Amino acid sequence: MTTSGSHLPAFRVREATPEDNEALLALDRQCVVAAATPVAFDRSPDFFARSQPYPHWRTYVAEADSHLIGIGAMALKPVLVAGLPVQAAYFYDLRVAPDFRRQGIAKAVGDAIRAHTRSLNPAIGYSLVMEGNVASLSFVQDRGSRALRSCVLRLFRVEHIPVADPGRLRPLGNGEAESVFRLVQEAHSEHDLFPFTDVASFHDRRRRLSGFGFCGLYGWDAGGALAGCMGLWDYSPVMRMRMRMLEPMGEFSWAAGRDLHLVFLMPLGFRGTDGLAEAVRLAAARLRQDPAPAAVRVLAVPQDLADPAYAVLDQFPSVQLRFTLFGLDLRGAGAGSLGDRLVFIDPADL
Repeated sequence: MTTSGSHLPAFRVREATPEDNEALLALDRQCVVAAATPVAFDRSPDFFARSQPYPHWRTYVAEADSHLIGIGAMALKPVLVAGLPVQAAYFYDLRVAPDFRRQGIAKAVGDAIRAHTRSLNPAIGYSLVMEGNVASLSFVQDRGSRALRSCVLRLFRVEHIPVADPGRLRPLGNGEAESVFRLVQEAHSEHDLFPFTDVASFHDRRRRLSGFGFCGLYGWDAGGALAGCMGLWDYSPVMRMRMRMLEPMGEFSWAAGRDLHLVFLMPLGFRGTDGLAEAVRLAAARLRQDPAPAAVRVLAVPQDLADPAYAVLDQFPSVQLRFTLFGLDLRGAGAGSLGDRLVFIDPADL
């Protein structure tokens, strides 16, 4: 698709290719999320690594004079909504070079993404927008999305989490996948956008993260049964984060101006809120057994802000990055009820 006009630069929108990698990394470095957002991201060496967890994805770029000036992406994934499996389109990675903003580039890229999405016939679409990113908030609302849920990403410094006995934690083999799946599903039985619709999708996610930082699946027992489980996903092969804020933040001053080495808990299954707190303590104990990285080691846990189970994590000091889940009913057949229930925030979407 080529676009031009008296008020628009001449550019074309096309599907991105692996040959665009370096140009995309350069464009991403230009696009600070928002002045009010305290984080910056580095996705080198592979811009496309973020998309690897998804069964289907497409990235589109806007190109002018052989330079990339815009980008956007979508992924198709199976999720549970109201306990029923549906196909969901996740929209992400919208960027426009600073010199080309407010000139129709984002709309043109968004139109290309929507056209491809319609061909896949998903039931719902959704996106996540960080607090303070005013331009993106306006863009998704202007294109019909509704703000549904307030969410948060908790960042715990591993060394600040109380010591637990790492001997309680054991690696979980493939033969225990059914038990792990049931436990994760049980812990999030009231959640929409749950990304594991069956054991096969759980196995598929683990396979896709192989080579992209997935460290393993771990669990602990109580009363002769699996009481909790978690996957440790080292996110550094996909993206690194730096806190741009330089002013002291009291107990959170450890993050100011620092590079963060993120490890997500994914998936995360537990019985009772005490089990959730135990998962955080045991994950930190397990990570302390590894050589410390050059950056600050951080355990990352996303959540729906209204989820009462996660209030138990208030006992651990954390930096909290807030964002909004936006949703879109793509079929007009009742899937627009997304947002009435708690949502599961998939770390792959962050």
